[in-house]
Amino acid sequence: MSGYQPLFQAADQFIRLANELAQADPNGNVGAALRFAAARYSAFEAANATGDLSADKARFLESIGEDFRLMLGHNLDDYIRHLAEQGKPSGHDLHRRV
Repeated sequence: MSGYQPLFQAADQFIRLANELAQADPNGNVGAALRFAAARYSAFEAANATGDLSADKARFLESIGEDFRLMLGHNLDDYIRHLAEQGKPSGHDLHRRV
């Protein structure tokens, strides 16, 4: 699992920033902004990984979309398990911070 530590450490830095921004965001835009930033950076990575972005667009959408789906699924499972351990059926009582 230690091979994932740089990924987790970088993600934690983004999460800390998102939590900080969320304190001044009554409309809940931080999550959408974080997803938009991830999409923009993913497009940048894709553009630098291919000689023909138009031809490879569908492949990148599939690959990056699947990565996000799996990561979101794992994180939702973690929250479900955490809430169950606390005897809470949903996240309504969670603080705004991640």
